[in-house]
Amino acid sequence: MSSSENDEISSKRNNNSDLNRLEKQSVNSSDEIHKEIYKKLKWYENPVLQTSNSNQAKTTTYSSFYSSLYTGLLIVAFLPIILIAFVLFLLLWILPGLGWFYERYAEARDRKKYYPPIDEMKPWGPDNKLIHVVHLRAPESKLPPIVYVSGMGLSMYFVKPLLLKFVEYMDEPVEIISFDPLGYGASEPPNDWNTENAESQRLLLRQVIAKSTLRKPFILFGASAGGLLAHLYCLTYPEDVAGIILTDPTPSTIFEQGSPIGKVLNRACIQCGIMARAASWGLLRPLSFLLHHFSTGDVGDIFRYSHPGYIALLMTHTMLQKLASQLRYLHTIPDCISKQLHDDATSHRNIPLLVLSALNWTKKRPYGGFTREEMSQWWSESHQFFVRNSDNAGFIPRTDYTHMQCIVDMELVANATKAVLTQIHSEIVH
Repeated sequence: MSSSENDEISSKRNNNSDLNRLEKQSVNSSDEIHKEIYKKLKWYENPVLQTSNSNQAKTTTYSSFYSSLYTGLLIVAFLPIILIAFVLFLLLWILPGLGWFYERYAEARDRKKYYPPIDEMKPWGPDNKLIHVVHLRAPESKLPPIVYVSGMGLSMYFVKPLLLKFVEYMDEPVEIISFDPLGYGASEPPNDWNTENAESQRLLLRQVIAKSTLRKPFILFGASAGGLLAHLYCLTYPEDVAGIILTDPTPSTIFEQGSPIGKVLNRACIQCGIMARAASWGLLRPLSFLLHHFSTGDVGDIFRYSHPGYIALLMTHTMLQKLASQLRYLHTIPDCISKQLHDDATSHRNIPLLVLSALNWTKKRPYGGFTREEMSQWWSESHQFFVRNSDNAGFIPRTDYTHMQCIVDMELVANATKAVLTQIHSEIVH
């Protein structure tokens, strides 16, 4: 390479270094200019114009205080609403749900605990449902057998001890049978409560009599509301019945206009439906205990003399549904009786019939605004319906007995049976 070329390259390098130096100086001078401008624009940072640290702290404190106060007021305003909503949630969802499960557990437990002897549970109900049948056999008996139709709300837990007393008072062997319809006591409930009516109850009674191979004719007992069903059976199958005894029966005129009890029974039907719903949530479990220890009058008599199983299963969902169902179809039994009397008014008239009427009403105003005397008179006159439909009828008014006392006095019932036996043909009494 020639010297001239070297000089040219060296000259270019010097020029480049000069340019770089000038650029750096230009940048430095530009930064200094910006710094000067920035300093001139910082006039608003004058301490006189700025908020002091103490005032800033006070503002923050006030803001925090008002925010907390607002939050507190909101909590105070909405807390009662939240609590009410929570309580309603417990009452309407959680507790009923727990009560629903507990009620089913408790009813199953009590049914198992107080389950009758296995030979008393018979598949004689519709769809082979198990029903509780008490059959006190007496092969050596020379008397006609007895079929006992119990009253409303009285299961075999209550009736069986009465039947055992009755046998003792009879002074000689006698065969007797009784049963709980579907839903009562240990008997299984029906698949559909709406299928229950007067006809289904009459057919169930006939089914039990047929399955038990009971000797016919027999003496038919009807206690309280069971008296209507017993009377209907007697009118329908007079050839099966040797005699009939009605222990303070529910009058067939009970739902007619002017009856002091019709409205009471209608209200009771509605109340039983409501109580059944409450019982399904386990709310009526304590009620049995209270009734057992604090109830008076006829209700108190029921609980004081009852089997523990009767008390345990009385206030259950199943039993109360049965009571509501029974009160509904009770309306139809008098109509069935009237129809049967219209179709055949003679074949039953020679059957001995005895009515025991309890006329001691303890309340000053028992029902429908009637006084005691008016109620006793109406009750006695209503029982005459049974008497008028027989040519061989007896009527025993007991002014010293309440309804429940008349039903549980087995000595009185045994004496009534002995009286009816005197009217039965000697061929039937072996």
